This record gives sequence, structure tokens and C-alpha cells, in this order.
Amino acid sequence: MKRRNVQQAFTGEPDPSQEGIEAALHGQDAIELEIRGGRLLTTVDHTTPDDAVLERHGYLSGELLLEDGRRLSFEIQDGAVGAQWSVTEREQEHFVGLSAIDTPGGV
Repeated sequence: MKRRNVQQAFTGEPDPSQEGIEAALHGQDAIELEIRGGRLLTTVDHTTPDDAVLERHGYLSGELLLEDGRRLSFEIQDGAVGAQWSVTEREQEHFVGLSAIDTPGGV
């Protein structure tokens, strides 16, 4: 896992060395987790070539196996504002597949 202070990433933003340690205690950190595996599911028109499946906007769901063994599952509906996601522990597995496309409530 890599952790970075968002404020320090932008040139011209207040610098904790100039603003004091109190400034560094507030704000957000960007967290980068390594992905160990996973899968994606998307829907496209049946005439879409394989090399263009991620260029079309449709239903998208996925499951990412994180570096600590937990699974992050997500679902994005075409035209949606935002997405649904959840994290489960190592021994649990929940993947949103085609059978869930028309299920109210999603994940």
C-alpha cells in the first residue's frame, strides 16, 4: 500500500513545512492498493470487436482481489451518476455477474 498526502501533490498548495504540522493533520490521503487479481464483466452490442469492448459505454461490474486478500466488488450502470461498491473479507466471494443485471438494488 502506498499513501500520499493529496495536498502535497499539488504545486502551489500550502506546504506543511511552511504552514506548520497542524496543516498536515487535516485533509485527505490518496491510497494506492496493489491489485493481485480480479475480473471485469461488461455488456456490449454483439457486433462490437474484441479490441473495442472497453470503448463502449454499457453495464460494467467487477471484482478486484486486493493485496491484503480482501475483495472489492463494484457495479456501474450505463448512464448512472456514481457506482455501487463493497469490500468483503478473504473467505467471502461475491461477484456481480449477468444474472444481477436486472436485479433491483444491484450489489
